[in-house]
Amino acid sequence: MFQHKRLNMMFNHIRKNEYTPVSSLQSLLNITDRTIRNDILEINDTLSACGALVKLKRNYGYYIEITDDEKYSDFLKTFEHSDDKKMNIDTSEERIKYILNELLSSEDYVSMDELSETVFISKNTLNKYIKTIKNIVNKYDLEYITKPSSGVKIIGSEDRIRKLYVEYILSANFNEYVTSFTKEERSIFSNIDLDWLRKITIDQLNSHFVKTSDYNMKNIIIHLALMTTRVLGNHYINLYNITPDSSIMGLINGLCREIEEKYDIILSQSEKNYMYLQLIANTHLDITYIDDEKLRDSINQMLEVIYTDFNFDLRNDEILCADLFRHLKSIFTSKLYDLNSNNPLLETIKTNYPLEYEITLTAIAKTFVFEPYVLKEDDVGYVSVYIGAAIERCYYKSQKKKNVILVCGSGHATTRMLETRLNIVFPDKINIVKCLSYNEYSSYTKEDVEDIDFVITTITLDNNLLPSVMVDFALNNKDVESINRHLSKMLHKRLQMFEHFFDKDLFMRLKGNTTKEDVIRTMYQKTYDKGIVDERFIDSVLKREEIGKTNMNDVFALPHPMELCATDTKVVVALLDNPINWNESNMIQIVFMLVIKQGEQTDFEHLYDIFIEIISDSKLQQKIINSQTYEEFMDVLYDGISID
Repeated sequence: MFQHKRLNMMFNHIRKNEYTPVSSLQSLLNITDRTIRNDILEINDTLSACGALVKLKRNYGYYIEITDDEKYSDFLKTFEHSDDKKMNIDTSEERIKYILNELLSSEDYVSMDELSETVFISKNTLNKYIKTIKNIVNKYDLEYITKPSSGVKIIGSEDRIRKLYVEYILSANFNEYVTSFTKEERSIFSNIDLDWLRKITIDQLNSHFVKTSDYNMKNIIIHLALMTTRVLGNHYINLYNITPDSSIMGLINGLCREIEEKYDIILSQSEKNYMYLQLIANTHLDITYIDDEKLRDSINQMLEVIYTDFNFDLRNDEILCADLFRHLKSIFTSKLYDLNSNNPLLETIKTNYPLEYEITLTAIAKTFVFEPYVLKEDDVGYVSVYIGAAIERCYYKSQKKKNVILVCGSGHATTRMLETRLNIVFPDKINIVKCLSYNEYSSYTKEDVEDIDFVITTITLDNNLLPSVMVDFALNNKDVESINRHLSKMLHKRLQMFEHFFDKDLFMRLKGNTTKEDVIRTMYQKTYDKGIVDERFIDSVLKREEIGKTNMNDVFALPHPMELCATDTKVVVALLDNPINWNESNMIQIVFMLVIKQGEQTDFEHLYDIFIEIISDSKLQQKIINSQTYEEFMDVLYDGISID
């Protein structure tokens, strides 16, 4: 541990690299070569007694030379322990968060000189950061004020300050957030024993039989830490206009009592009300502010939309109805108190389950239309997971494998041997549903084979209900090739089935600079000229764009209407020479506009397999962008898509 923060940061950077160029330190710390040399001398004054020295190798940079392994190892343990409680300030975003924390946690004005020295930046750079900070605090109805000769300060209501902490300063990677306490959290809550707080939270929740997810559990702990830290710093919240449900006051009082005893503070009823709101937002406690009957009616209406618009009949799925009721009740109760929670998995859900997400978004947009019963994208993401699970249960149980009937006329023993061999050779490709004799299969009707893809048989069949592959009961190499050829033919036919969704007249390359709306209108005009849609279509597409993002990643977008108002089901393709702004953060070059006819949604669901392949394969995306003609584009799809 060195005397100044900059020395700690410099040493930390040098020790983590084999060589650290002077230019790297200049860029990181915003200081001159001369200052670096002086700082290295100061570091070596301490380090020389701890078994190491910082040295400079010409044309390479600074490095650590260890002279005593044991002493240096002991020094590092001390250094790392103290360093664990410091926020990272390597990037501009991290520095802005650091400055915000300094301003929000200070009771007095903070000078600009102090801020600039704290994060090792120049006055000019600090002024740029201050512009960003002003924009951030304005969004939370806080005020950034300057007082000549004293410095700067952020003022505003305590509930808005805590909201800023949770939504901006403490936001983190999902996996890291759930599994541990981050360096930033330990720095901001350096006066709180976070591990102890986690233990008492788990104990109290368990003793009151309250269950929650790992993510929501972490949210509760962070809010408890934030409340405790703010009270220790004499920052109190004002939330008296709330009457907590008495059923969970035992849990809240238990948590607050342990915190009061450990930190010798008194938590007011307002602070308890604050934690009451966080428990509502992060558990599924049965708070009775929502009209249960109205909520059930809305869920039924939403499932009716899914059935009408997308042909997925989930209306009698009791598991889904129960899950949606519990989850939506929690969401809407939170909304009554303006407790909107973020969904850290939203982009993952949209990328990997695009069909489920779009089905859910459309159904919700048509059902929950009045505040506070209006859901934002984060909420839709969670609900779409339940919808996706229900679709999997009802429709996709054996989708990846081909369902097969095995017909063998030579007895049970040989049938069992062949069945075993087939399962060994084709474990991921076929699912043997039934083993039948010739006579049993001969008596089958169309209704008996509705879910079967083909037959593997050891004898010639007169029944032509299904395609069949004839093999020897020993399943030799020739038989394996025959089955593989049949599976390949089925795959090819499936790809050919997709081909009819694309049309040469609905493929375009757009050159020059353009805008998102121009692209959408150009694609609409193509379908209108072909007689597939009428004027309602463009309004419905633009309405969907207003609700939320339709880009699937940084280059690929799927605009589509809210209503099924077409005379045919097609995909309009636009490939752009120059990327366009699709939203604030994404530049798009591949646009697939979906045009869906009522009643043809069932086959269309398989198109999403193609979309997911495109999303997850950057090389395939680039090949699509480079396709100059419709024929090239289709060749790329055939070569690049591998659907099981």
